[in-house]
Amino acid sequence: MKKSICIILCLIPMLYSLHAATIKAGSVLDIQVQGHPEFSGRFTVNSSGTIEYPLLADEIISNISTSELMNELTLRLAKHIENPLVLISTVERPNIKVIVLGQVAKPGPVETYLGATLQEVIQLAGGPLNNADIDSVKIIHKDGNDQTAEYFNLRAFLKEGKIDYMPKLQPEDVVILLAQSRTTKVKVIGAVNKPGFFDLDEKINIFELVYLAGGPAEKADLSRVRRFFKSENKTLEEVINIQSFIDKGEMDKIPMVEEGDVIIVYSKWFDWKIMMTILTNVLLFIVTIQSIRGAVAK
Repeated sequence: MKKSICIILCLIPMLYSLHAATIKAGSVLDIQVQGHPEFSGRFTVNSSGTIEYPLLADEIISNISTSELMNELTLRLAKHIENPLVLISTVERPNIKVIVLGQVAKPGPVETYLGATLQEVIQLAGGPLNNADIDSVKIIHKDGNDQTAEYFNLRAFLKEGKIDYMPKLQPEDVVILLAQSRTTKVKVIGAVNKPGFFDLDEKINIFELVYLAGGPAEKADLSRVRRFFKSENKTLEEVINIQSFIDKGEMDKIPMVEEGDVIIVYSKWFDWKIMMTILTNVLLFIVTIQSIRGAVAK
């Protein structure tokens, strides 16, 4: 019985060699040492052709077969454990973890597979937000203690479809989608003392913006202030009764101004001074007409 077991154990490396693969930089090796989990695991071959395995430190293993590495590792393990049984294979699509940060719906770690494309990983993170700058996606690669960064124009890829240019992601890569550079200016026109463009350096509401534009003009109608703003690439508008918020003392409820907004302050059609002038003119007109009629009657 023992003899049969020995024969089988001896045949395993021979049978395994028939399916041996050549080890290359970027290959993921599944090393299994029977009965010894401390010597087992998955290891990625880095660009220098080495792996972080205790008994193979600084040994270049690229361009050799998995069977050759298996024999070499068996000899080295024999000095530490009795009759080691080693099996080594390459993992075609191993699971990896990539970090996606910035303007995506679900920033954070993403579970994917080795060789996943940038577009696939971004979709796994919930997809880009509306203000994401997909013209320049930053990718940080980690190789040992070194880091390198590259930028990829995802928008150009979506237009041209050149798959060869699509970056393939590696374990521990970091993908960062920055926000689009946007204007910080807002515009105020209409019945204000200083209409024009203003830099939005901090969050302010519409009432505060009106005073930033010199305050409302004498005939300004704060009960109907029109605001144009963008939402999901569409220009929308709303009419806001600022005077109502002021009268109720609810200044904290006045809508805030966003970048790119256009605010229009309308003038009143008339005020009490205008009304009194009109009434006076009407009365004078009536008196004049009556006087003329009286004179004619005589």
